[in-house]
Formats: sequence, C-alpha cells, structure tokens
Amino acid sequence: MRLIKPRADAAAVASTIIVRTLDEHELVRILEPQVQAVVYAPPALPAWMGELAGAVAAGEFRVRRTILGEVTGAEIAGWLEDNLPVGVVAEAVRDALVADVLALVERQRAMTESSRFMLRIFTGAPTRDCGFHVDTVPPGAPRFGLLRVYNGAGTDYVEPAALISMRGFYRYASRRERLAREWAEARAGDDESVRRRALADLVQLDEERAFLAGPERVETAPAGAIVAFRHLDVRHHWSTDERHRAWIHCSPMQGEPRLVVNVTAHRSATGRFSRPGGG
Repeated sequence: MRLIKPRADAAAVASTIIVRTLDEHELVRILEPQVQAVVYAPPALPAWMGELAGAVAAGEFRVRRTILGEVTGAEIAGWLEDNLPVGVVAEAVRDALVADVLALVERQRAMTESSRFMLRIFTGAPTRDCGFHVDTVPPGAPRFGLLRVYNGAGTDYVEPAALISMRGFYRYASRRERLAREWAEARAGDDESVRRRALADLVQLDEERAFLAGPERVETAPAGAIVAFRHLDVRHHWSTDERHRAWIHCSPMQGEPRLVVNVTAHRSATGRFSRPGGG
C-alpha cells in the first residue's frame, strides 16, 4: 500500500487543541477541525456507576474482550442483553449500563449519520502490553470515536504542544513494538534474567517518553469521563507530518480491572458529518 504523506500545515499544528469540559454538549466539538479530542468529565458520577465499579474491580462483573464490527445499534443492544453478566449487580445497574453504552452509539450515529458501528468492550486489569499510540480507521470511515472507561485508572494522553515531533513519536512507537515482542518472548521462556532485562528495557522506554518535551508532560482523562477523539486514516499511519491528526494516548499499565467501551462509526451515510441537536 502506498503511504500518503499529507502536506504539513504549521498553522493547523499550532492551533490544535484538546477540549476539557464539564458539559457533555461540548462533545460535538470533535467535529471542529482544530479539535483533537474532547474530554467530558461529569461533575458527579451517577450512583449506579459506583456499584458497577466495585463489581468490576472485584472481578465479579466480567466481560470478555469483544469487537463487534459493522453492526447496527439494535444488534449492539441485543449483544449487550445477551452477554453482560446477570445477577452480579442490581438489575437497575445493569440496565443503566446498557442504556449508557447505547447512548454512546446514538451520539455517534447523530454525529456521523452512520447506521453501522464498531463496538469494542472488555473488562480486564491493565497490562504493559500497549504503550502510547494512535487509533486508526479504514479509509472513508469517520475519523473520530467515543471512549468511556467506567472505573479504575484513567487514560493518559498527550497535549499536542507537548509533542516534540511525530518523527520522535514514531521512533518511540516502533521501538516499543520491538521491545514488547521481546518481553512477550521472554515471558514465554525459562530464563528469569532475560525476563527481567526485557521488562526493564520496556519500563525505561515508557518512563523516558523521549518524544515529549518532558516525561511529565502527560494528562489523564479520569474514569467516568467520555472522550471523543480523533483517529488516523490508516493510510497515514507512520507519516511524520501534522501532529494534529490523531489523539496520542495510553491505557494505564497497572491497577484494578476496568470496564472499557469504545464506539466508532463504520461509515457515514452521506460522507458528511452533522451536529446533533441537544448533544
């Protein structure tokens, strides 16, 4: 596949912003070209989310890692009804979770006019398997999605201004892929010294964050927040131009099990996006 290298636009890079808000109606600002992500952190979380968080953290409410691709909202609703645990939390809590996930789907439908979606959902404890990265979408698909982490540690992300260069980020990403493979191979082996060395190399890379102006230049979207964020057209992956194209983020690497939901649109019906009334 031929790599498409877009024209660098220094003005666009300089004006790129991440919006942090207490108003869920501002999630629609992801449609603005200069907005890389919108982090909506509710002023207070509903009581049902607290009960759910306790059950997920205790390992009682478990959802296998699942990706549903090119499905309708009705099909997502059916899957949730059939696959979310029953009897672990109050029925009203389970119903509230189903309604909340479907609200994410509806929000994505309203913004993209799409009728088919991809849903990623799972519970699990954080690992060091994945570092900072950008999410990609197929050519022609809407280039933003919605993420909600219901409990536990939040999602780390990078402010555009803190990034030294995309070239530096991709150097990190490439090296991290290699070190992650080496660590996986070491874990499968019998040599404890090799395992320790492979893990130490990976930890050092993650802590250095050499692609940032400083290793501390990282923000966190807290659990309970809804994040609307830009994805990258897969044809532009590994391109070193235009740092404003996608949200660089990272899941936590340690902590209690979390419930994570991500919704993207398969394709917009008209090739254009719309602003939903009322958010």
